[in-house]
Amino acid sequence: MGKLKLILSAILIFSACTKKDDYVQLPMPYSGSAETFERFKKHSEYVPMMDGTEIAVDIFIPGQGEEKNQFPVIFAYTPYQRANINHETGKINDLSSNDEVQYFLSQGYALVAADMRGTGASTGWIMDFMPEIWQDGKELVDWIAAQSWSNGKVGMMGGSYLGWSQTATASQQPEALKCIVPAVIPLDGYTGEVYPGGIYLHGFMQNWSSIMYYSVRNNYLPGRKVTTAPVVDEDGDGQLVDEIPLDLNGDGSFLDENFPPAYADGSPRKHLYYKASLEHHEKNYDYTGWAKDLYFYDGKSPLGHRVDELGPTAHISNIMASGIPVYHVGGWFDGFTRGSFELYATMEKTNPSKIIMGPGYHNYSGGPFWEYFGSTEKRAREIFKVEHLRFFDRYLKGIDNGIDREPPVLIYVMNGQGWRFEKEWPLQRQKLKKYFLSSNAALKPVSGAAGQETYETDYSHSSIYGSNNGNRWLGIASNEPNTLPIRNDLDKKTIIFETEPLFKNMEVTGHPIVHLALSSTADYGDIFVYLNDVDGTGNSLLVTEGQLRAGFARLYSSDEMIKTHSGIDVQPDLPWHGYNKDQYVDKVFADGKPVNLTIDLHPTSWVFKNGHKIRLSIACSDYPTFRLHPQLAPGNDPENPNNIVPTITVLFGNGYDSFLELPVIPE
Repeated sequence: MGKLKLILSAILIFSACTKKDDYVQLPMPYSGSAETFERFKKHSEYVPMMDGTEIAVDIFIPGQGEEKNQFPVIFAYTPYQRANINHETGKINDLSSNDEVQYFLSQGYALVAADMRGTGASTGWIMDFMPEIWQDGKELVDWIAAQSWSNGKVGMMGGSYLGWSQTATASQQPEALKCIVPAVIPLDGYTGEVYPGGIYLHGFMQNWSSIMYYSVRNNYLPGRKVTTAPVVDEDGDGQLVDEIPLDLNGDGSFLDENFPPAYADGSPRKHLYYKASLEHHEKNYDYTGWAKDLYFYDGKSPLGHRVDELGPTAHISNIMASGIPVYHVGGWFDGFTRGSFELYATMEKTNPSKIIMGPGYHNYSGGPFWEYFGSTEKRAREIFKVEHLRFFDRYLKGIDNGIDREPPVLIYVMNGQGWRFEKEWPLQRQKLKKYFLSSNAALKPVSGAAGQETYETDYSHSSIYGSNNGNRWLGIASNEPNTLPIRNDLDKKTIIFETEPLFKNMEVTGHPIVHLALSSTADYGDIFVYLNDVDGTGNSLLVTEGQLRAGFARLYSSDEMIKTHSGIDVQPDLPWHGYNKDQYVDKVFADGKPVNLTIDLHPTSWVFKNGHKIRLSIACSDYPTFRLHPQLAPGNDPENPNNIVPTITVLFGNGYDSFLELPVIPE
């Protein structure tokens, strides 16, 4: 049955792909491994690091199947609690609660989940992304490879911080690490996560910091009596919930009680869980506390690191030198979509590389789009799951399943033909088509007469959608929109330019770029742009977006984002604004002088249908997702009557180039 399930799941992938693709051949059918395991065994322990830090790990080993004692291992390395426990029910939610993990266990993979130092039940303290985490990752891989239940081959998986932890670990080149599958991460941590376009990502950082505050200190999450699961059953009664100290004053934390802490059964303890939480985690650095004042790419962390010394930019050179196979995973509406493609395209010549991109947010296979496209989220999850398995089977089990010979790019063409394989990114057959901003709010395929349009900043403009108040950026923390991103009302708070109805379908696949010639009544400004699909009823649906602080108008080589190592050609060649302190132009709009801005939008693959319009919406704020410009609204309050409210002027014609450039794929 296990083998039959795998075959059926693989068929889902290939039947979802277009039969009319003239550019690539679809891969051969995939039958997978013949191994099937119905159950698994779990145990937890502490793994000592060289500096004495104790890392909490859960180990899951297949059981009741093939006669086998050693397995390839999939490793998940997280700051988000490797497992949590409900204090009222005693129920543990761990890695095995995930359907995909159960699937991998059934296919003959052992799995290991580890709490990073300073998080979960591990000891130590953490400053997010610090190099000690990288070294711990290598030591954990080495430890896994040496265990009796391991066959010495390790792969890694996971998204967001767990994607970063993969590149961090791989950069240390542990011999046993044979492949990684990093999902939804940026290449550059500064513009990808904290200051997109040089503007502080206030909403995400606030939400994420709040989640981390509770979880790393093992406080109860608001409204839930849930904390990290302990590692050791100190009293030997077969339960873990009673290893957590009592919260006697009911404030959600057991860390403010007297020492020694009290336990429900009154038995003495060594206080392993308590000490990990109190004596170590309280020393953690709050990421938002220092990142909100970073401002520039060459700013420093509290421990003296530059931004490029902490993000994937610091890992990429060693990963390229190692040649380790990498499967990049992303979502078209994730905040890190550009980074996913940059990581793929930069490393694809040195590392066996793949990338898959579907219409999800930070939960890359989710999102409210599937019904709109006539498909289901369940089907998408099957595709992502089987792609993971095929990759692990190839590089951890040595199964020649053809994944390394098929076209390396698998994208979902939204609003069009669905899943499609491509040979490269960006697509060589793309044709760059310009639409010029013109009078009367028009986007035209040819440049028109000289003119201008003005817009008074509306600080109430926001890109939030759905009853859960989410969007691309807030979805990185927890708020993925639960509705389609319809911008009808939001567009009323912007200045818009749009085409006439299209007379045939137009596929846009690649990196749209907006060029704007602007002046302003204020010396400073932030610009937000949104590319929308307007249907015959007037509904404006967001396709992609971008933003830029005007003071970073100048362009530099994108290779500069990898400062720790020279000679790396960052691909694709996209606009890069440097973002260093000496590259910022103060009072960029002073004296009313026009400024040329180049803003790349997140990559997309979208078919604008016959009869629809292409709309470009331009705003000067996106609150509360982004912090308001500190020189215009120093209190970050959109309703403050003392705010400076600029009027911008969009200029076109007579030597001023304001246009939208779309990567159009010929029929």
